[in-house]
Amino acid sequence: MSALLNLSLISFLNLSLSASAHADNIPIGTAVNAIGTLVIVRTDGVQQRLLGKGNVPLYEGDVLKTDSGSQALITFTEGIEVALNENTSFKLLSRWEKDKPTVRILRLKEGEVWAKTAGGPKRFEVETPVATAAVKETEFNLKVQEDGQSILTVIEGVVQFGTPFGTCPIRTETISYGVRGKKCTKPAATDAKAAKAWADAVHGTVK
Repeated sequence: MSALLNLSLISFLNLSLSASAHADNIPIGTAVNAIGTLVIVRTDGVQQRLLGKGNVPLYEGDVLKTDSGSQALITFTEGIEVALNENTSFKLLSRWEKDKPTVRILRLKEGEVWAKTAGGPKRFEVETPVATAAVKETEFNLKVQEDGQSILTVIEGVVQFGTPFGTCPIRTETISYGVRGKKCTKPAATDAKAAKAWADAVHGTVK
C-alpha cells in the first residue's frame, strides 16, 4: 500500500471518528416533560430519568422508554414535537444527505407516538417493525401493536406511509394500517382528534 494511500486512509478514519464524536456531543433534542417517568438510555448504557418538567438534552442513539401509566414530551432542535404514550420505546437516529437538511428518525419498537412539525417543512420519519411514516409538515399519531401492525392517523397534512410492498399518501383526518407482508391499506375517514386526545395531557402541562 503506497504512502499516499495510507495517508488518505488515515485522514478518512480521522474524519469519520471526528464526525461521530461531533454527532455524539451535540444535542439533537430535549426531553421537556414527563407524566410518571421517562427513562433515557444513553449509548454507553447509562440511564437518566425525567419526572415532571425538565430540560434533559437528547443525543443520537439514545433510547427513550415509558412504562405503564407514564407519558412524555420531547422536542427536536428543528422544531418537531413528539409525545410518547405509555409503554412506548424508540431509538433516536438521524440520516445525513449531501446538500439536504438532516432527517430525524424515530425507530419505534412498540407503543404510540404523536408528532407535529412546526415552522415550515421538516424531514422526519418514524420507522416501525413493518412500515415507515415520512413527513415534511404535518401532525399525526402512530401506534405499534404487539404483532407489529402499525396504525397511522393523520390529523393534518400528508404522510407518506410505506411498507416493503408500496407507499400510500395518507391525508388529513384519515387512517391507514401497515401489516407485515402487505401494502398499507387505503386511507379511510376517521375522527383524528380522538386519536390525539391522549397527548393533550402531557402536552398541555408544559404550557
